[in-house]
Amino acid sequence: MKALKKIISVVLLVFVMCSAASAALPAVIMLASHDEPTCQRMSEVLSEINQKYRGRISTSIVYLEENQDIAKKYNVRYVPTLIFRDTDGKDFAGGVGYKTLQEVLRVFAAAHIKY
Repeated sequence: MKALKKIISVVLLVFVMCSAASAALPAVIMLASHDEPTCQRMSEVLSEINQKYRGRISTSIVYLEENQDIAKKYNVRYVPTLIFRDTDGKDFAGGVGYKTLQEVLRVFAAAHIKY
């Protein structure tokens, strides 16, 4: 059962990490912990992005408890860690901690990425 959960987790992770590129949308990916209050607050901002910018900005949450390989890949020390991707699926910015909706949108604007 534990092995099956790990396989499902990896498959979902690959889907999440690749979905932004395949959809040709700019994306915000939050590397998070289930129990961290700041991650919970940041997930509310991602929900707001989903509501207001559906079809224009993709959002994803990757929980590091189930995806420790991603934590290593991005050298995550604190959560939430945000990864910003362009329409080609390339990471162009990152950040640690809570950001408001306006701050997230400014990251895209500063990189001249339209959403």
